[in-house]
Amino acid sequence: MALLPIDLQTVFTQASQVGKEQAVQKNAPPIAQSLQGAQLVQQAVNRDKAVNETHDQEEGPEKVKERTRRGAERRKRQKKGAQPPPSQSTTSDVVHDPALGRNVDITG
Repeated sequence: MALLPIDLQTVFTQASQVGKEQAVQKNAPPIAQSLQGAQLVQQAVNRDKAVNETHDQEEGPEKVKERTRRGAERRKRQKKGAQPPPSQSTTSDVVHDPALGRNVDITG
């Protein structure tokens, strides 16, 4: 099957258009990748600038660690013989009975 002169005219006139289309197809993946990268960067910036809502801490390992940390700090102070912090003053007006809560009266 031979090419006719009319076919050659059509091929030559569309050769520049075909070259442009091939160049666009060749550059499309890197351009799409750079656009997607820019979107990811913008999302990361938005996440960094956003203020997150805080949630109340439930009972769990975090609370236990806080309690053990406070106990460890008290033990360290007791070993060193240091005075307790002012918030836990020992010279309060409240008298504590050591037998309070140990005995139960069942004689109604």
